Amino acid sequence: MTIEECIAQMLVPHHPFENPQTHFESVTNATADDWLRLLDKIPLGGICIRKPPSDELKLELEKIQNHSQIPVIVGSNIELGSSSPARIMNENTPGTEVLDYASYSPSMMAFAAANDPDLTYETCRFIAEQRRSYGYHWTFNPVADLNLNFRNPITNIRSLGDDTETVLTHAAAFIRGFQDGGVMAATAKHFPGDGTDERDQHLLTTSNHLNLNDWYQTYGLVWRTVIDSGVSAIMCGHIAFPAYEQQIPDSNHTLPATLSKNLQVKLLREELGFQGVVISDASPMTGLTSRVKASDRAIENILAGTDMCLLPETIKDYGFIKNAVHEGRISEEIIRDATKRILELKARLTLHKDPFSASPAQSSQGNAKRTINTVSDKSITLLRRGNPEPRKLKGDENVLFVNVFSKGPFSNSNLEPLANSFRNEGCSVELLENPTDMELRENLPNFHSVFVNVCHVPMSGSFDQIGAGFGQTLWRIAHMFHDNVAYTCFGTPYVLAELPHVPNMLLSYGASVPAQEAVAKVYLGKLEPKGMLPVKEPDISWQNILR
Repeated sequence: MTIEECIAQMLVPHHPFENPQTHFESVTNATADDWLRLLDKIPLGGICIRKPPSDELKLELEKIQNHSQIPVIVGSNIELGSSSPARIMNENTPGTEVLDYASYSPSMMAFAAANDPDLTYETCRFIAEQRRSYGYHWTFNPVADLNLNFRNPITNIRSLGDDTETVLTHAAAFIRGFQDGGVMAATAKHFPGDGTDERDQHLLTTSNHLNLNDWYQTYGLVWRTVIDSGVSAIMCGHIAFPAYEQQIPDSNHTLPATLSKNLQVKLLREELGFQGVVISDASPMTGLTSRVKASDRAIENILAGTDMCLLPETIKDYGFIKNAVHEGRISEEIIRDATKRILELKARLTLHKDPFSASPAQSSQGNAKRTINTVSDKSITLLRRGNPEPRKLKGDENVLFVNVFSKGPFSNSNLEPLANSFRNEGCSVELLENPTDMELRENLPNFHSVFVNVCHVPMSGSFDQIGAGFGQTLWRIAHMFHDNVAYTCFGTPYVLAELPHVPNMLLSYGASVPAQEAVAKVYLGKLEPKGMLPVKEPDISWQNILR
């Protein structure tokens, strides 16, 4: 391979355009022909797909693979329970649909709450087999971070909790589920570990604040476990680790891992022994872009030890890297060593033989759905047992849903599956969304039972666990006259930190369809909530606040 071909292997863009009109357009509207035009200029090593699986997407990926001399590894951020469930049209049986297991699944934290690593493994195995059949090869997961700061806006229910043993156990099960049999590659993220800061690396470089001893006993154990589990790749975050850097003379302890040779080479490769592919977190994030000029971004990333740059400015960065090699800033040895690791990963996935695989059998699809439903049932957690407790519905009641949600790209207030579960038992269900004080006063007396549904997951740039106005609305409900008010949080496990006054709270760790159906089973008297809370409730006592 020429050095230019090797450089191309190190780039993983998520769109093929040089000057996209908008981010949304570039991600959703790119066609196979658009990708082929880019591949003719730069024979990419990988691409990042942000579309759900479909027969149309599979045909596009087939065109891309047939066009490429070296198979393109197709990566995707397959985060469990991260979106509304997608249904895949089945081309072999017109008119029928297949459930997309990944979006149907509950969140990562729900798996920790269910506390059954075998279920984590089985679910991931089903997802990997399904996604590989559509041409996906690589998931940028699991999130292996510890949720040590309840105000962190990134980890929350994307993580497996704050207990080291729980996190490493389920992260290892996730990795085995995706990777057994060479079906897909998994990526543990975000090295050296997110979850101690309360800021967001989409906006700035964040930090892992732990001292060395505490880090080795927590994050260090997790990273050793995922490496011992054979994880194919590790994603470095735009996260600094001052305690490690400060022990090395003349080091810059504020550098994110994506720019730190000390963290990527000394700690990750030499000390922890990782020999797989190192991929950066997304290059456009301000945690990286604020630290280095655009023309040096990919260069400094590679010099720090990165094998693959995620979401680069493809044409520009390819040129910058090529010039840096020709000028001697980056040695050919660095480029070829990275390329070797990338090609070894592709070989383990047998992409040179078949970038796809047979679709899972129909019986497998039924087993997958049952497994996912079991996880959801086992995860539902009684966060606060109230006085009085909300009584079980009789099945013929007039019910009001008060859905309180933050308006943003990650909010999900679609609770129709929950409402339909009640309706199927004979209940009449009406709903209010983010109601005013007057709407509450007018409506509350007209219903047998009131269900207050908090729909909020802190993500990417949000700092509050509960959005503006949430507390005021829920305070009014809690202190108005009604005998049967039940509170459910479809999201953050830290809801009581900002709503300490509510008398009861059920927790589902997200609003996936099976999570909503499991909540309905609890209120209909068909299920006892036995989920294990995977995080410590934050100490919000006045004594702690005044320290």
